[in-house]
Amino acid sequence: MENNTSRTIVGTNLPIDSLEMGNPKAQKTLFVLHGFAQNNEQIKENIVDKLSPQIFKSFRILIPNGVFPIPKIRPKQITYRYSWYFYDHTRQKYYIDMSTPIEALGNFLKAKDIEFKDVTIVGYSQGGYLAPIMASHLPGIHASIAINANTRVDKLGENLNFKHLSIHNEGDPVVEFENSHNSFLQLKKKITDAQYESFKINTHEISPENIKSLESYLLEIK
Repeated sequence: MENNTSRTIVGTNLPIDSLEMGNPKAQKTLFVLHGFAQNNEQIKENIVDKLSPQIFKSFRILIPNGVFPIPKIRPKQITYRYSWYFYDHTRQKYYIDMSTPIEALGNFLKAKDIEFKDVTIVGYSQGGYLAPIMASHLPGIHASIAINANTRVDKLGENLNFKHLSIHNEGDPVVEFENSHNSFLQLKKKITDAQYESFKINTHEISPENIKSLESYLLEIK
């Protein structure tokens, strides 16, 4: 007898753990999204801790964990990493797509009484894939920044008035530079105020050059 499998969409309450840094009274909010199988402590160390005091003074900085935990179980300890969504590259399809984290993160910002127009989303790797898609589905987001990530232009929503920056290392062994640049060129057809910066660096990790580019862009936000 064959199994009759199906999928039913149900409403659930997803908790989101987060770190908050910077200026709690600042109007501008920096929303930082980690990569796959990372957590907010890691992205804090790799990006946020390397930003200048001027950024900390100008922005309220929020660093959420992903909505889907990936536990690492050891005999005496369980540690948690997270994912925003799940993509099956062997089948070229999403097992869980980006709509779930977008809705959850939108509700998170609302719960924090943050207006979307004051938000700049910066994402690394998987978080970088999500950043512009999230911005396009939440009305009024100011800007998105993707570091070492492609853009799924086919997943963009209707809100395309935000600014965008892509930062990529040309020797990235995980997310290929050529694919990233080509996807940006497609993005540029839809988002007029979009920029791309690349560096001749052979790593997927966040480099000092990436941080410098990010910082310069953030300092220009009014």
